[in-house]
Amino acid sequence: MSFPVTVIIPARYGSTRLPGKPLADVGGMPLVVRVAEGAGTASGARIVVATDDDRIRTAVETAGFECVMTSPDAPSGTARAAEAWRILGRPPGRIVNVQGDEPMVTGAWIEAVTSVPPADDLVVTLARRADPAEAGEPSCVKVVLDDDGCAMYFSRRQIPWGAEEWLQHIGVYCFSPAVLDAVVAMPESAPARAERLEQLSWMSAGFRIRVVTGDFPGIGVDTPEDLERCRRLFR
Repeated sequence: MSFPVTVIIPARYGSTRLPGKPLADVGGMPLVVRVAEGAGTASGARIVVATDDDRIRTAVETAGFECVMTSPDAPSGTARAAEAWRILGRPPGRIVNVQGDEPMVTGAWIEAVTSVPPADDLVVTLARRADPAEAGEPSCVKVVLDDDGCAMYFSRRQIPWGAEEWLQHIGVYCFSPAVLDAVVAMPESAPARAERLEQLSWMSAGFRIRVVTGDFPGIGVDTPEDLERCRRLFR
């Protein structure tokens, strides 16, 4: 059976701020399984977790989801997702990379990024209104859009300067096969290295990033504090 969309969830065990994060308990199940369950509510999507750790694979497969083992040396989540896609045999249709630390993802997120028609120079992602109390945190990545709804820049700082509201980027990307091949092959740009945001390399190379904005409630789990807040929400 072929699927029009392959959702790949990169999940590595090692994390500087939160080791073993994909296996952290959130409401009675591992974080990565929460992500897979939420993404799995998207109609007609194949859900695959890409990991470098047997413990994560065991948890994912025990929960009934598909898992692919990838290299521990993958430089980014997108590179890991691309490797998994190749291992799967490069299935046709679009590829959605959902970061493995977004436990509140729903099928609506997948449907939103895949609603934009594909193009040879286009990546699609999501954003929501940033919580003012969190907008100053580096883990809350801000994005500024042009008049066509495409990203002008992403930053861990509050941009634009002087604004009273900000857009928070959500770690979901949609690629066509050709675009995914292209973005993982390109070198890291200076802005991407400085901000630690891989999408800035794609923009430096001339790719457009179309940002779908809306009510996409969620919390990215990057720190122990994020994890505890997430657990409170699921309680």
